[in-house]
Amino acid sequence: MTGRHRDPLPRRSADGHPRAGATRTHTEPAPSRVGPDGALRAWFEQLPRSTRPVVAIVGVLLTVLALTLTSVVLAPPGSSVAAWWPAAGVSVAALLWMRGRNRWVLGAGLFAVSVLGNLVGDRPLAVSVGFALANLAETVVVTLLLLRSGGARSALSSMAGLGAFLRACGVGAVVIAVGAGATVQLTGTGDFVAVARAVGASHGAALLLVLPWFLGASAPPQRRPSERVAQWLTLLVVVAAVFGPRQSLPLSFVPFVALMWGAVRMGQRTVYAQLVLSGVIVTLLSAIGGGPFAHVSAGYPPEVVIALVQTFVVCSALLVLPLSVAIRQRQEAMTELQRSEALFRHGFNGARVGMLLLQRDHGALRIVELNGVALRLLTGGDGRTERDVLGQSWSGLLDPLSALDVDGVVPGSPVSAVREDDPAQGWQGEVQVARPSRAWLEVTLSPLEEYGGDLYTAQLVDITERREAEAQLRSALEKERRAVERLTELDQAKDDFVSNISHELRTPITSVIGYAEMLTEGDAGDLNRLQRGMVEKVERNAERLLALIEDVLAVSRVDAGSFSFTASEVDVVHCAWQAAEALEKMSSDAEVTLTVVAPHDPVLVAGDFAQLERALLNLGSNALKFTPAGGRVTVRVTVAADDVVRIAVEDSGMGVPEAEAHRLFERFFRSSTAQAEAIQGTGLGLTIVSSIAHAHHGDVGYAPRSGGGSVFTLTLPLLQTHGVPVPAGGDGATS
Repeated sequence: MTGRHRDPLPRRSADGHPRAGATRTHTEPAPSRVGPDGALRAWFEQLPRSTRPVVAIVGVLLTVLALTLTSVVLAPPGSSVAAWWPAAGVSVAALLWMRGRNRWVLGAGLFAVSVLGNLVGDRPLAVSVGFALANLAETVVVTLLLLRSGGARSALSSMAGLGAFLRACGVGAVVIAVGAGATVQLTGTGDFVAVARAVGASHGAALLLVLPWFLGASAPPQRRPSERVAQWLTLLVVVAAVFGPRQSLPLSFVPFVALMWGAVRMGQRTVYAQLVLSGVIVTLLSAIGGGPFAHVSAGYPPEVVIALVQTFVVCSALLVLPLSVAIRQRQEAMTELQRSEALFRHGFNGARVGMLLLQRDHGALRIVELNGVALRLLTGGDGRTERDVLGQSWSGLLDPLSALDVDGVVPGSPVSAVREDDPAQGWQGEVQVARPSRAWLEVTLSPLEEYGGDLYTAQLVDITERREAEAQLRSALEKERRAVERLTELDQAKDDFVSNISHELRTPITSVIGYAEMLTEGDAGDLNRLQRGMVEKVERNAERLLALIEDVLAVSRVDAGSFSFTASEVDVVHCAWQAAEALEKMSSDAEVTLTVVAPHDPVLVAGDFAQLERALLNLGSNALKFTPAGGRVTVRVTVAADDVVRIAVEDSGMGVPEAEAHRLFERFFRSSTAQAEAIQGTGLGLTIVSSIAHAHHGDVGYAPRSGGGSVFTLTLPLLQTHGVPVPAGGDGATS
């Protein structure tokens, strides 16, 4: 056996039976269970692992042989059986802790040792073999029953284990009694009933007194040495007095008092030792004629005295062992309770949130326990201690409105009677603490159903800062809402002003253009060359100003949501040619080649011809303005496979910086290139193009042109005729 060993006891299956071949690993040293002293254990652990089983088996067999010889030699004169047989308990313990093939070897050795011991005691060979077989059968039966009930470790740790242990000992006593009685009956060396009665009692007593030493014990309780000495002296004096040579009064019950004292106040090891010691003393004193049993059985065969004495020993064990097991269970339960309470205290007091334990009392929840965080949250650090708060109604520490919510959780309170939810299922909400704290707490209240619903736990989380932040956020949002409303009003006023002023400006500008045209045509008389040039400049700038006013009005209509049109069939090819013709003079003045690439057949869309032409005019004029002399602008109309038409306006101009491309369609945006080159414009043209495209369920986009320049693409859905797009013819090009 080593310090780390494999438990020979098989694991139990779901039906309570051991599973074959299953083992468990334990770290506690096995020698501590059989009780050798430290020197012997150290010597054993120093042996080679392969020789340890051999040494253990030899040691067990020598011990059993010594006990067997002692029992046979000390048998009462004229008795065919021994007065006590401690070898039975040692044999079961050894077989119980062995495993594998070692059990078979040990069983054979026990049989041989038993035969040898009986032969040395001058018993016939047949009797010796019969007794040896009965001893082996008893050992095997008790071992199997203990293994079946859970093993040695659980035998004396609970009342259920004790019951299994007592049943195993009882069955073992019956087996040896029948075997021994049958042996003497068959060999003619004794009476079946007398021998069976004596042997069953002696072996039963041996199992009950010796075997517990090998089944483990609880830790000894802390007792004063004076009490231990007094209890031991009382037991020894009482046993010696009751079973002394000159004592014949029937006082055999008196030692039970001292034994029960030990069972209640001392540890299980002490109980086992006192049972064995008192059993040995009673057996020896009764064998020499002392005590009430020898007096009562005077004139009877020795087997009668043996049976009475061992019955007394069995009764002592049956009285004391259950009491010691019950005390052990109580100690373990108290230890577990203390551990659970310590764990609860650690978690309860060490929680970073407030913790309350509340008890329902006449429609109110009163504080039973609280941690330091809860005390600080509920009192605001005003000097009140835990003692001041315990026993108070929880709602009394809260704001009156919050107290109503809390009282509504308690079944049977007036407030809970009108609640729609079920207070017994717990409650979660926010409450405010009364003055001086005024803190806001998030509360999670849960009933403890295992205590009949009278106990509740409450978790308190301080949300004062969160509430203040939410209030500040609501205030900021309200200010922002008012600011947005004011900005909306200002924006609407701006739009109204721009719309009104644009309308007011368009009338005089139209008059200026009209009178300039009349002067140019000579309606007011002929103009010389200088005068004509001046009038033409007035006309050009007036037309430019009118175009600006029209752009501003268009943007105003978009902002006002009144940008609309009546849809009709529009041929985008014709629209592209119209725009190109309108831009012909501008392209000629700029010395830029303007080309239209479009199908010969019409390409129809649903829209407004004037608005689409305006979009193409804006794209084309932008391309011409940003293309230097000698450059090229191409208007390309293509029909895509996804039932859309794309009108791309390409130029070989200066292009747009990549970092500014995403802002091209913003209102009043002008690129850094346009500003650097002092190119005239308001930044509204592309905004108007985007509005026209979206109004026609289309889109407009920008991409840099390979080799320099820009490509603006207007995408529009084709007009559907009976679900089929209007076909387009082949492409053609005209400059």
